[in-house]
Amino acid sequence: MRPPRHSLVKRVLKNTYNPYAEASGCSTRSRVPDSQMYGVGEPSPGRADRADSAPALPVRSSAIAENAQLVPKISHVGATECYPFNNMGENLEGAYSDSWESVCDEDFGEVKLVLAGKGETKTLLVRRPSSAQCCVIDWMNFTLSEDTWSKTAGRTLISDEEYLEEASRHFEKIFGFGVTTHRGQRLNFYTDSWVLGDGMGFVGFGKQNRTMLIMLSGQGCMNAIPGWEKRLYDFLTQVAVRPSISRIDLAHDDFDGSYLSVDWAYQQWKDGGFNFRKGGRPPEIQKLGNWDRPSGKGRTLTIGQRTSSKYFRFYEKGKKEGDKSSLWGRAEAELKNNNTIIDMAVLLNPSSVFVGLYPCLAQFDSRQTPVRLVVKARAQSITIEDSIAITKRQFGKYIRVFRALFGDKETLDFITNEDENAFPKRLKPFLSFADSGPVPMHKETPVNIPEFIFIKSVPVFRPNGANGFA
Repeated sequence: MRPPRHSLVKRVLKNTYNPYAEASGCSTRSRVPDSQMYGVGEPSPGRADRADSAPALPVRSSAIAENAQLVPKISHVGATECYPFNNMGENLEGAYSDSWESVCDEDFGEVKLVLAGKGETKTLLVRRPSSAQCCVIDWMNFTLSEDTWSKTAGRTLISDEEYLEEASRHFEKIFGFGVTTHRGQRLNFYTDSWVLGDGMGFVGFGKQNRTMLIMLSGQGCMNAIPGWEKRLYDFLTQVAVRPSISRIDLAHDDFDGSYLSVDWAYQQWKDGGFNFRKGGRPPEIQKLGNWDRPSGKGRTLTIGQRTSSKYFRFYEKGKKEGDKSSLWGRAEAELKNNNTIIDMAVLLNPSSVFVGLYPCLAQFDSRQTPVRLVVKARAQSITIEDSIAITKRQFGKYIRVFRALFGDKETLDFITNEDENAFPKRLKPFLSFADSGPVPMHKETPVNIPEFIFIKSVPVFRPNGANGFA
């Protein structure tokens, strides 16, 4: 059988996409890539992959589109109101929301995108309406081109110190802390690294396609000056050169364990709460800790694989901090850009992304997660009580005898560490704040080098081995 002619194939494709062009007012050429996206190119009635009881898809306002029976492209779904974008009570300025008439669970999930440039398939995480801020950002990695700092400085920077000082100046405006200590170690394939603030994260710089890596840890997210999400969003979208979010963690806390626990998460997995398609294959899970006979050390349930773009953890946060009777539960999503596009808008409204990750998380859309300062205070109280119990159990007998022999003051002088900057590792996060720690690089006093060290004359060599300065 002879293969069809190219002109015939082209005519068939043209007739296929003409209804889309007429309904949208676009050319047939512009509709071809969109037909490869989820929810586009299929008529609404009679879809085989939708549940029979599922409500109708959102309806387009255009009558022409309705007559053509086009399915709207479901890539982002916004809340119907403008809610605070963080737990500090600040609203997103100039934000607007999309309104949709009806959406079912099967309309959410991950949208597959085909990038024409390299032919790579990327996944776009879908947002879902959320009536409350049910999560906070607990970790964030992002990269940007080193040309960003030449742009902000208004001149061409040369040395690594110039780049780091310029970056430190802007980080202090955004987070409240800048670049401080030089680590002198490799970090995520970057040749050198520095500390961000008082242990608030790290900065990697050197090679790697002339980019800079900024790692904002959970401690940094907790202690940054309120409103840093909006300031960072404005900087990355309006100032930075080639910015990209490589990782972001979203966390939700339930202090009382009234609705969130590892047992609840495991039951949801068995009931298909992590499946977007009816009868679909559930994601891989792993149980960590003593589930058969809980010992009070805490249990963890992981959803997905650690190396994948979407990895979820449910764990007993209070028990992890040291309180064996605590019911404090945490749900934590780790998102990476391995084959997923992480939109910058997640900084402004992370809750809409959080509740759209799995169907069972839609139950959290009206749950308000505790503010960062309350979380820090709760963890601090549990950790201090546990630290006192450990000290009393391990060294209490020695301290009691020393008090009887030498008195209270002498005993404290004997057993206290002489280094004023020495802190137990588990207590250090509660003693660090945005304005604590070393002085940022851009505020350090420059080293004053005496002028006599520099040679201002050119040496002249004379005959017979004599030499001197001109």
